[in-house]
Amino acid sequence: MIIPYRIKVDLIVDVPVLGRLTLPLEKRGEIPIPKKPNVDVEKIKFQKFSLEETVAILHVRLENMNDFDLGLNDLDCEVWLCDVSIGKAEISDSIKLDKNGSGLVNVPMTFRPKDFGSALWDMIRGKGTGYTIKGNVDVDTPFGAMKLPIIKEGGETRLKKEDDDDEE
Repeated sequence: MIIPYRIKVDLIVDVPVLGRLTLPLEKRGEIPIPKKPNVDVEKIKFQKFSLEETVAILHVRLENMNDFDLGLNDLDCEVWLCDVSIGKAEISDSIKLDKNGSGLVNVPMTFRPKDFGSALWDMIRGKGTGYTIKGNVDVDTPFGAMKLPIIKEGGETRLKKEDDDDEE
């Protein structure tokens, strides 16, 4: 939200010889109260998959809920799969999120699937598994640079074949 404000003050000064003077002061402006962006992992594209080391690209959608544009400069986050942290990721790509719009960010990540046990087997068997993503984004706003939190809890993901064209 953008909240307009107006401050009006009368400064009274007692000056020798001239007496009491009143100096009216007024300031107008806007105070930004940004909403944190909505975040969702649309899909994970595996570049290399093994139980020892998996390299993947997370396709993360960020939705700007504000009435002003955001310039995304940096994103750092941690991802959990079935309440087990699979790792941290960070990017420094710059994208513009239009007011009330969204954008897609590709976040590279390396992790060890054998470290998160039963969640992996649920995904391999085709069952969905819950995920959480938490972190921060550094953004440029009309009011200067800001660091905003991002969080998505209770998301659901599952494995699918490359030619599987449903939208999950």
